[in-house]
Amino acid sequence: MSDQLITAVEMANANGINPKRFRAALRAAGLGWHSHNGRWEVMRGSSQHADMENVMARLCGETSSIRSGKKAVGAKPRVSSRDEHYVLDLCDEFLGLKAVRQHCFPFLTGDPDLRGNRKPLPVDGFYPELRLVVEYHERQHNERVGFFDDKLTVSGVPRGEQRRRYDARRRELLPKHGYALVVLEVNEFTHDSSKRLQRTSLDQAVVARRLGIFRVS
Repeated sequence: MSDQLITAVEMANANGINPKRFRAALRAAGLGWHSHNGRWEVMRGSSQHADMENVMARLCGETSSIRSGKKAVGAKPRVSSRDEHYVLDLCDEFLGLKAVRQHCFPFLTGDPDLRGNRKPLPVDGFYPELRLVVEYHERQHNERVGFFDDKLTVSGVPRGEQRRRYDARRRELLPKHGYALVVLEVNEFTHDSSKRLQRTSLDQAVVARRLGIFRVS
């Protein structure tokens, strides 16, 4: 049961926000379900969790605006070292929203380990306001990567097979629970021979084409 709970401190640390600042923002939001001086601890994927994520998304947007000196909406995405983060930054810019990174839903879990425990499967980016999940698939999601794919996991299957299972599980379960899923593939973007993104202006057009129906005017 504890694996299904998440606290304000955990959410703040995951997003690089000071926990005290996040709790202050939560109190200022006046969430009716939270009792005075009660713990900020909720079930993952619950409506209360969504409320907290909305506050976090606004706070992250404000922080980005303060650091850049520009408005969060329409501002240039920050330079990220990982291609996944770069693509999600482009999505944030296009949608005018801040995705919750590595969000976990209670219904989306991995294979059981030797003790029968299942860990939550995080998604790359979640937009609570749109009920939208965005996943970025690098080459290993569609190509064999040799040694790494052959390593056995705690559930007893090779890593490559487990990755395919988990990708299929996200595609099946997210729509069943009312969430849209958009998977952006590395081959849709300009990339080099190693399938690393070259980060050109054409990337913005890819995101606009794939996410256009979700953009709120």
